[in-house]
Amino acid sequence: MISAETMKWRLQEGKVAEFDLLVWTGTGRVVAAGDRLALQVRGQRADFTWDRVRDTWVRLQDNKALTVDELGGGHDAVGLVSLFAVFGGDELEVVAADGSLRVRAAAGRPVRPDPGSLPPDSWARRSHKADGS
Repeated sequence: MISAETMKWRLQEGKVAEFDLLVWTGTGRVVAAGDRLALQVRGQRADFTWDRVRDTWVRLQDNKALTVDELGGGHDAVGLVSLFAVFGGDELEVVAADGSLRVRAAAGRPVRPDPGSLPPDSWARRSHKADGS
């Protein structure tokens, strides 16, 4: 997969302006990619430090998977995971309805167990996040 630095460069060069959202309908937009990354997701702004973006990208690679629910399920999580789906290309299996990414050619064991293998504490909470309300 590409490095986090390459992702940052492509975003700063304006290579990605809009992207399809996972879990929720619609598109997200990159609104700033200077000192910080800012995304617009369904009318809400989500700001990220580049350290957080890099650490989450490395987390995906180390754990072989990443989900929207794992990152909290809010608009910021939907935006970041959806953006990663764009940069993952053919190396990631994307399940849009679940908001999950999996590394296709995963070698070795994940650093942490896949949180998707554990049942959520409340299905009502998950459906609440899934419809974006």
